Amino acid sequence: MEVEPRRYRLRLLNASNERFWRLRFETHPRDAVPEAQLPFWLIGTDSGFRTPLQMLNFLISPAERYDLIIDFGQVRPGTKVRLVNYHAPVHYPGMPGEGPEIREIMEFRVTKLSGGGDRSRPPKELRLPTLAPVKPKPHTRRRQWVVYQHKLFRTMTFNAVPFEAPSQDFIEEGSTEIWEYVNPNHDAHPMHVHLVNFQVLDRQPIDAAAYQADYEKWIEGGRKPKELPVLENYFTGPPIPPDPDEAGSGKDTFKSYPETVTRIIIQEFTPPKATIASIPGSGAELPATYIHHCHILEHEDDDLMRPWTIVGHGDHGGGHGH
Repeated sequence: MEVEPRRYRLRLLNASNERFWRLRFETHPRDAVPEAQLPFWLIGTDSGFRTPLQMLNFLISPAERYDLIIDFGQVRPGTKVRLVNYHAPVHYPGMPGEGPEIREIMEFRVTKLSGGGDRSRPPKELRLPTLAPVKPKPHTRRRQWVVYQHKLFRTMTFNAVPFEAPSQDFIEEGSTEIWEYVNPNHDAHPMHVHLVNFQVLDRQPIDAAAYQADYEKWIEGGRKPKELPVLENYFTGPPIPPDPDEAGSGKDTFKSYPETVTRIIIQEFTPPKATIASIPGSGAELPATYIHHCHILEHEDDDLMRPWTIVGHGDHGGGHGH
């Protein structure tokens, strides 16, 4: 793509079936700018704008969206700027990838400026909507979702329950909840929750092998609620803050890293009850069932997907919260 030496807005969607991409902008020749990597500004993620954040690279998983501003005015005409993928072979992150890295993604060729100077506002001066952090309260409800795979190359599920089993999680309309995704696997999963926007709260490393072994014993022992492995007993380190591109961002898809529990906080479960797009009867009625799933297509098809149901106040429907 030929570009002028000015600022451009790029909106990226990772539409891969399973590939994570680690992307950056490199200049050719390399001395076209003081640093070989051209910086850019992140101004939005899955669910809209955020406070502008200057970055040099980012990791984007399937279904995630990134809204960027890049300034080609920093480089002289005749320079080539390449969007490249690096250190992210399939599968990634986690087990050593076996697939090709696919380094070259796109090339921008900087030409001459036409029509006067760049009249756009510098990203650091933009006043975009900011997202107030959702702070959990002591009584905030928590649910655990375990990415369970009995053996390598076997079916993957949430909580060792197949997708078509009836909904077991009943969430009160308008409530706030923390969902903990426990991933004892050796690779990452992009998790997507339908209907709601959320914030990534934190991550925490776990003793994955020990947790997986005890979780399987719990399943084989009849899933007695009082004998469910207590997640806190398997932590191997303190909570880790969200990645810089996640902090202060509204999300509907996040990366569940290997051998880690990732916590998201959903401020309000509110289905759209009003008529949608003037279509009669299109509004949601309670109880309203939605799903969440891994956005790796092969895993989603493999049963790593579960329904959950929103109910009215006081109608808990027997949800167990695991």
